[in-house]
Amino acid sequence: MAERLIALLRRIAHEALLARLRLEALLTGLSHRKRPRIMATACWTFPIYSQTFVHQEVLALAESDFSVRFLYAQRGPRSALAQHCAALWSLKRRVMLHADTGKADLARFRRTHPAAVEALISDIARSSGLSPAQVQSHEHFLHAFSFARAVEAWRADYLHSYFFYEQTLFALVASRLLGIPRGISCYADHMLADYPLKIVKLHLQHCEVLVATSRRIAAELQAFEPAAQPRVLIKANAINTANFAPRPDNGENSDGTMQLLCVCRIDPKKGIEYLLSASRLLLDRGLRVHVRIVGAPDAHCEAAQAYARTLAMQVAQDRLGDAVSFMGQRNHGEIRAELVRASVFVAPYVDLANGDKDGIPTAVLEAMASACAIVTTDAGSLAEIIDDEEQGLVVAQRDALALANAIHRLASDARLATRLGAAALERVRSQYDVAITEVRLHRRIHEAIAAQGRAAS
Repeated sequence: MAERLIALLRRIAHEALLARLRLEALLTGLSHRKRPRIMATACWTFPIYSQTFVHQEVLALAESDFSVRFLYAQRGPRSALAQHCAALWSLKRRVMLHADTGKADLARFRRTHPAAVEALISDIARSSGLSPAQVQSHEHFLHAFSFARAVEAWRADYLHSYFFYEQTLFALVASRLLGIPRGISCYADHMLADYPLKIVKLHLQHCEVLVATSRRIAAELQAFEPAAQPRVLIKANAINTANFAPRPDNGENSDGTMQLLCVCRIDPKKGIEYLLSASRLLLDRGLRVHVRIVGAPDAHCEAAQAYARTLAMQVAQDRLGDAVSFMGQRNHGEIRAELVRASVFVAPYVDLANGDKDGIPTAVLEAMASACAIVTTDAGSLAEIIDDEEQGLVVAQRDALALANAIHRLASDARLATRLGAAALERVRSQYDVAITEVRLHRRIHEAIAAQGRAAS
């Protein structure tokens, strides 16, 4: 009895969301300035602290000439949304995703779009290696039909998703069922075999706008599916550089201690152990350094938790307790304050054997916007934004001695540090500010919507 009541309440909540979206779609249609409607989605939970780059891109759509709604399944804390992205909060809509609700919505689409449903099952089975029966019973496949009903209720003209996990699967299903163009912003997870319905090649075949966040990622996508090349748009992460003030001094303490700052999630691909080893080398040379590591491990990822424990043991073994501070997660205002006081921003990132890596990290762009002197590695796509000796010093990844030598060099040459910081500021303002980067994406979305309209007429 209780289970039936819960199922009924769940269904009522689902239908209430659909009714709300229908009403909102009607009201936007009556507006004197009709704007194309976009449905965006990224992850199961919204907001996620580490995804400011997603929030900024979606907010830029909403602040342009699009009407945007952002779908999610589970609400995170509002504090995880950066202050400058606060307007996105009012655009979020929670869709009720449950297997029972999905089964009912699948049955509905089988009646209204039978050929499209069968084609989806066949294509996903072939691309994933699962059997058609396994696809049809997969919870995320069922969720996709509830998602599609929300897209249909909003009368979306375009869908946009992030990464290649369940939400992008949902967007694929909705796009194919409803005949709506879609786009994906792609980072590094396409290289990871970590999700049974990853189906990257199928996504690339059925997607009108493919945002590659670096040239390296563009090449990887084209290797997956060469025919996708004309639809790839290289557009890196970007920031609002006006939110950052250049550092007023060299970031040293009154006792001459050099402040080294690293802002990142505590994760194996961040290479923090090499920064700790470099710090030990610098201390042994007699250079006073203090390392401040801002970030936290993912509470739901055991590998990240284990990595954090390994780092703590390294600090103890190398007697770095007085020279290293793990600051934990900080809000964006606190991070800006850390950037102002830093002598050097260090990004010791590495590529992992499983293909996981950084693209163009927001934290590095924020350091550039603060005119920090930067020491980074050649991992991920970092070398696409920082030329060695121009906007920073670039060293080989997994080389603690090279990191130490680069940091020591900046400690000994204030003019070099100032020159690198000024050049980094100029590059981020001219190439990686949201006012510049988003225009091309918006133009491409308008083109995709227009092409769909011509095809339908």
